[in-house]
Amino acid sequence: MTSGVGAWCHWLCSPRVTKPSVTFKEAGERHEPEVEPEEQSEEELTLKQKLLQRLKRMNTGDLLRQIRRNISSFSVLPDSEGDLSWDGDDMATEPEISFAVQELQAYFSDWQDAQTDNFWQRKSRKVVISVVVCAQEDGTLHALRGMNTEVSLPSGSLCAERAGIARAASEFFHAKSIKAIAVLDPSGEIAPLWPCEVCQSWLAKIREQNPRISVVAFPCKDHEFKTILVQRNGKDVRPPTCVSQKSSQFSKHVLEHT
Repeated sequence: MTSGVGAWCHWLCSPRVTKPSVTFKEAGERHEPEVEPEEQSEEELTLKQKLLQRLKRMNTGDLLRQIRRNISSFSVLPDSEGDLSWDGDDMATEPEISFAVQELQAYFSDWQDAQTDNFWQRKSRKVVISVVVCAQEDGTLHALRGMNTEVSLPSGSLCAERAGIARAASEFFHAKSIKAIAVLDPSGEIAPLWPCEVCQSWLAKIREQNPRISVVAFPCKDHEFKTILVQRNGKDVRPPTCVSQKSSQFSKHVLEHT
C-alpha cells in the first residue's frame, strides 16, 4: 500500500511533456498581397477626384481638424449670399419658372395695350396681375392668367394669384399640376410683390398636393423681366448658378489648403 502511494506521488510530481499543437490550413486558401491601384496624375484628375483623393489620405482626426480649419477660413472668401436674384441662366435651369416669366411678360404687354376697366379695382385702384403655370402629364405647360378684382369688399376681394388658381380649377387642371405662380405690380410701385397672407394660406393647402410650387416675383420696377426672385414654402431659393459656383469655390479652397 505504501509503495502504491509513493508511485502515485512520483507520477504527480514528475514533469509532463506536452505535445506540440499542430494546425492545418486548407489547401485551396491563398493570401495574395493587396495591390493598391495606380494613382492618376494630377493633370488627369477632375476637381472632385482630387478632393476625394486628398480626403482618402487623411485619417479621421486629421480630417476633422482640416474641416474645421477650412470652414473658418472659408468665411474670408467673397460672399454672394446677399444676392438672391436669378438671371437668364438661372431661369433656364427651371423650365416652369422660365415659362412663367415669359407668359407674365406677355400678359403685362397685353395689359398695357388693353382698355382696362377700373371698376374691377374700384376700392384700391391698384392692379395686380399673375400667371399660374400648370403641367399636363406629358409635360406640356399651360399658363392661366389672373387679375385682382374688388367688386364687394364685405364679401372679400379676389387677389390675382387666387384668380389664376380658380381659373386653373375651372379649366380642369388638378391641384398637383400647379408648378409655379408669377406675380407682378404693373405700376412698379411694389417690387418685388409677394402673395398676401390669404394667398399664402391657399398655397399652403395646395402644397399638400404638390410641395414644390415656385413663387416668382420681380425686383426691378422698370419691368425688364431679366432678373427674378424665387420662393418655395415661403423661403427664398438661391440661384442655381450661385450655388454651383459656391460649391466649386469651396472645393478649390479645400484643395488649396490641404
